[in-house]
Amino acid sequence: MDHTFIFDRTKPMHCYYRPFVMGYRGAVSSNNYYATKAGLEILARGGNAADAAVAVSLVLGVTEPYHSGIGGGCFSLYYDNKTGQTLALDARGVAPQRAHRDMYLDGEGNVDSTWEWFDGKSVAAPQLYRALERLNRQYGTMSMAELSQPAIDLARQGFTCNFLYEYAMYHPLCAHAASHSDYYKKAYMRDGERYKFGDKVVNPDLADTMEQVAERGIDWFYNGEVADKMAECVQKRDGVLTREDLSTCAAKERPVVRGTFMGYDIVSMSPPSSGGSHIIQMLNILERFDIRGMGHNSADYLHLLCETIKLMFADRSVAMGDPDYVKVDVERIISKEYAARCAARINMERAQEYAAPEGLEAKEYQGNTTHFSIIDKDGNMLAQTQTVRSYWGSGVMCDGYGFVLNNAMSDFSAKVGTLTTQGLVYGTANGIEGGKTPLSSMNPVLVFQDGKPLLSTGAAGGPRIITGTLQLLLNVLAFDMNLDEALQAAYINCLTGAQGFEYEQWITPDTIRILESKGHKMAPCGRGNLLSTMVNGVMVYGDRFQACGNNRHDGCGGVLMEDGRMAFGGISF
Repeated sequence: MDHTFIFDRTKPMHCYYRPFVMGYRGAVSSNNYYATKAGLEILARGGNAADAAVAVSLVLGVTEPYHSGIGGGCFSLYYDNKTGQTLALDARGVAPQRAHRDMYLDGEGNVDSTWEWFDGKSVAAPQLYRALERLNRQYGTMSMAELSQPAIDLARQGFTCNFLYEYAMYHPLCAHAASHSDYYKKAYMRDGERYKFGDKVVNPDLADTMEQVAERGIDWFYNGEVADKMAECVQKRDGVLTREDLSTCAAKERPVVRGTFMGYDIVSMSPPSSGGSHIIQMLNILERFDIRGMGHNSADYLHLLCETIKLMFADRSVAMGDPDYVKVDVERIISKEYAARCAARINMERAQEYAAPEGLEAKEYQGNTTHFSIIDKDGNMLAQTQTVRSYWGSGVMCDGYGFVLNNAMSDFSAKVGTLTTQGLVYGTANGIEGGKTPLSSMNPVLVFQDGKPLLSTGAAGGPRIITGTLQLLLNVLAFDMNLDEALQAAYINCLTGAQGFEYEQWITPDTIRILESKGHKMAPCGRGNLLSTMVNGVMVYGDRFQACGNNRHDGCGGVLMEDGRMAFGGISF
């Protein structure tokens, strides 16, 4: 990769490179300034990427409780540069043992439309703390108590409400949660009033809970009084989570999936994360075309990209599930041979529908997850995506503890062929079973060049996680963009032809007309709006690091300088 664009004196004097922050001692990128700052502070104190990850993860649960928290789960990838090994942790959250395939069907065999939100049946066992515990035990150098303190302080002393927190306050699911729980209004609102941008937000009950965990250990969370309360609260809301589901909660180590693209090595999560395998599948397909010759975001390139994405989602709907319960043919999906067969199905002159289920119609779907990436001065890399699934999770809370429980069960297939709230359809492989992990779009990704760490990335945004991460990778690896350029570029998304070709406003009118002539149903975001493709990442540039927070969010990338000095993208020093 050519880095000569930095201070390139061969360029005309009336042109300047777009500045971005770079540092020598490590970098953190997250969707929240407080989290990025906490991670950098841990690195400045001598911690490594695993240490910083614990601090960042817990802070995100405080400052973005509508996205993630200790009542949710995650997928985490950690690369240890000393050993060359990558640890992949599946802590997504598993179905309670009493869960069963037809638990969301009514007496006539139809799916109960209310089950996905604010219902105890939607709660899976929360595994986030178990993943952080494993990272800390295997690779950390600092205590959980030290790493928990930034989050505890923010919850107790307060933080400033940002744009996304205010947006989450006005989301319909906030009002729904408030109508079900007076305690929700106390913990996440100001006595029932919505927080607005600039307000000070506090959550002393969550501070107390995290402080207890820091002092007593994570086992207390899964075996102590809070575990009793979680089971009790979920069962009061018709759920099936038990104390035994919590006491047996563990982060599962999974194999990684590996692929190559234009000479780069790609490492990501294996199922039940669908994203990693399908990212590699799509890169393999696109590698068979001259995408550089087509030009970035040209009509031909965007047509090819859209068709590739639709092919992938058609496969994803039937091929993916928890490998502990179903056989997933990952090797076939990520093979170059299968990509060649997929590529041959693409007609460059005409948009196609590859496997649209009968009766599929467009449906509103939103993803609300959060991702962060870290690379430390020693070359250790971390990519972690974490969630409570929907905005404000299930809305189920235990009075006095300050956190919301997830609704991860909503990512199962309640019935074959039923469209989920994220616009996805599944076959039998993602059916509900006790102890099973629901399928997820989350796909933390690590990239290597000549065997050396290059890039840690991932995204939030429901099904747009996969497509957003794909486009960032293509922008950097195929089109030689720096990370800031790659994040600022216009993004697209397309699950099926029927649901439409979503695009941001920077796609030109001429390009749109060409795509329409090929048969695409265009679905613009509209002026002033952006896709909820919340991508971020950290990248190595020689002996320096670049970190970018995405511009589709209140994201923040930051780098560490000598003597603990820091620089933040969009904020500077």
